[in-house]
Amino acid sequence: MTPGIRAIIVGAIANLLLSAFKFAGGILGNSVALVADAIHSLSDLVTDFIVLFTHRIGKMPQDEDHPYGHGRAETIGATIIGLFIIATGIGVIHETWQAIDEGSGQTPGLLAAIAATLSILINEGLYHYTRRVGEATQSPSLIANAWHHRTDAISSIAALIGIVGAGQGFPFMDPLAGVVVGGMIVKVGIDITRQGVRDLMDTALSDEHTQKIQTILRDIPEVLHFHDLRSRVIGGEFLIDVHILVDPEMTVTEGHRVAEIARRSLIKDFDNIQDVLVHVDGESDVEVEAIYPITRKELIEIARPLISELDGSISQPEIRVHHIKGKNILEVFIKIDSQQNLEESRTLVTNIKSKLETAPQIDQARVFLDLNS
Repeated sequence: MTPGIRAIIVGAIANLLLSAFKFAGGILGNSVALVADAIHSLSDLVTDFIVLFTHRIGKMPQDEDHPYGHGRAETIGATIIGLFIIATGIGVIHETWQAIDEGSGQTPGLLAAIAATLSILINEGLYHYTRRVGEATQSPSLIANAWHHRTDAISSIAALIGIVGAGQGFPFMDPLAGVVVGGMIVKVGIDITRQGVRDLMDTALSDEHTQKIQTILRDIPEVLHFHDLRSRVIGGEFLIDVHILVDPEMTVTEGHRVAEIARRSLIKDFDNIQDVLVHVDGESDVEVEAIYPITRKELIEIARPLISELDGSISQPEIRVHHIKGKNILEVFIKIDSQQNLEESRTLVTNIKSKLETAPQIDQARVFLDLNS
């Protein structure tokens, strides 16, 4: 049994016992607020089953149909719990308001106060236990359920205040406390639902998290700039996309190394990142159109015949293509006859460079002598 499943089962058993005890205490102790609180505890049983179902699905591994995992199930579960808490709070307000309207003059007894006190202690303990497990397992549904336990503790505090107040000669305080309990429950439900909807809508991470990501990227010397930073949350885990700008003269492997440094740095500094996608740019997409109208293959097909016209022995030179600031730049590495002297080699390099730059598709040519055997 996983820690998350264990926390859910412990909470369900506690909710069952507490709801029965508070119903008895509220009825025998003449407390409308405590009966309302018992209804809230009973509603926790339903949400416990929701959490159990969504938590089990959410922790399933990635598969072909769900490459990002099943974490959305946890978010859906947390949202359903939030809606359920709101409905429960509205129901409690309705019931207790009716009690105020009917003007019940019953005074709660000691049994009601004992039941409310015990509920406060147990639910607060369940809150801390369940939240600790939820944070350790990055489970939104468990964290939402922990807050459901906290609402029970809060509502029991309000119920206890009402019970004590009614016992001191203010009978209206007991049903009034029930209304306060309902309002507190609705507030917690709205907060949980809002967070669930935010995650389902792929809302970005908080400003605090975003600033931390930006600081990490700025601390990497090879990252000249970054943009299009995007983030979202799935089942309590972060997904981050970012474009980084590096020196355009870098090789593909160098750029990949910088991207991997950025990716690993972010994963290291966050405990709950599922994946980071780093796109490497050699120039700013804002300043220059990133898609050039000519391919590497086409440029090589233009360059090689021009070189062969000057020296037929150089038919297959090594050619590298750069696209920088809107220009097509070729780097050509040629092997020369070992019998050629320095002046002849210099003349050949100059001629090849000039010849290549006559082609309208080639903005600049860099020609190098390859002296490797």
